[in-house]
Amino acid sequence: MLYWNIREFGAKGDGKTDDTAALVQGLEAAAKENGTLYFPMGNYAIHPVKVPSHVTLLGNSAWGEGEPSKPDSLGHTRLTALSGEARALLDLDACMGTRLIGLTLDGKNLGTKMHGIYSCHGGVEQNNCYEDCLICNFSGSGMKMDWVWVFAVRRCRITNNRLYGIDVDRGYDGWVIDNNIVKNGLWGINAGPGMVCYTANTVAQNLEGGLLADDTQNINVTGNSFRNNGGPGILIRNSRACAVSGNTVLGNGAAKGERGSCGLSVQDSVGITIVGNTISEGGPLKGGPQVPEIGLEARGLEDCTITGNTLYRSARREWLKTSENQRSVIANNTGSLAV
Repeated sequence: MLYWNIREFGAKGDGKTDDTAALVQGLEAAAKENGTLYFPMGNYAIHPVKVPSHVTLLGNSAWGEGEPSKPDSLGHTRLTALSGEARALLDLDACMGTRLIGLTLDGKNLGTKMHGIYSCHGGVEQNNCYEDCLICNFSGSGMKMDWVWVFAVRRCRITNNRLYGIDVDRGYDGWVIDNNIVKNGLWGINAGPGMVCYTANTVAQNLEGGLLADDTQNINVTGNSFRNNGGPGILIRNSRACAVSGNTVLGNGAAKGERGSCGLSVQDSVGITIVGNTISEGGPLKGGPQVPEIGLEARGLEDCTITGNTLYRSARREWLKTSENQRSVIANNTGSLAV
């Protein structure tokens, strides 16, 4: 047998009954044959659990973007937290070959720092995959990748978490593709130490900023939309050999209007390529169009290339600000101030 239904183990899925024991039994059964535990439509109230290796947790959450009070906003296949003092609702420590597909994880803002998903390698490359999930309302980060090797996050919505949307604290060889990462309390993405591809994501309205790459190397940031984040859409500092291309960076860094606010900033880094991005004002939120003080800032760089970027109506004061750069090419960028 390769498929098990969580209802077979006594789960009610009514949002009131404690379904933790049924979930644990279902995971143990699936793990014996590297199988799949299926979740029919329902709201499964659970305490945090440890997820085994080589299993698939499969639902059909069918969530939609909207106000939390609307029925479809949280989806129809939900795992809802009953307590919040654990490291994560789903703990994938030393777990490999596991997939989470089509589930809503709702932390209910319980605890002080509980993540939606926690993952850490156990000495081997993991190849864990997270697809079509909604991860929301956690007192920690939506996803905490703590020393992770090989992972993929695809087509997920990660929103309203108190810390980061995705925190790749120490992770390598990852793919973060086609996700909607919005309205988290810190940065949408903490890019971690390196060798991860961030492609075709929407990263919007996160309080501290869109993507933070601090002491990072070899990341690719390509074809994303960074929109109306509180701080920079992209901030790269103390980093090496990273490529940023083909992104739209709109209305970032303007939420508080502080002096020095910036749409895209790269600082004290070497071997960075920033090519073919569009940086511009953002759509109106409260108070009108969102425009930072500086469009693109480049300072303290060595052996970097910043070229072919368009900064249309990108700033209130200075659309391109450069200083203290060595052996770097900063040329053929075009821009204008917002009026």
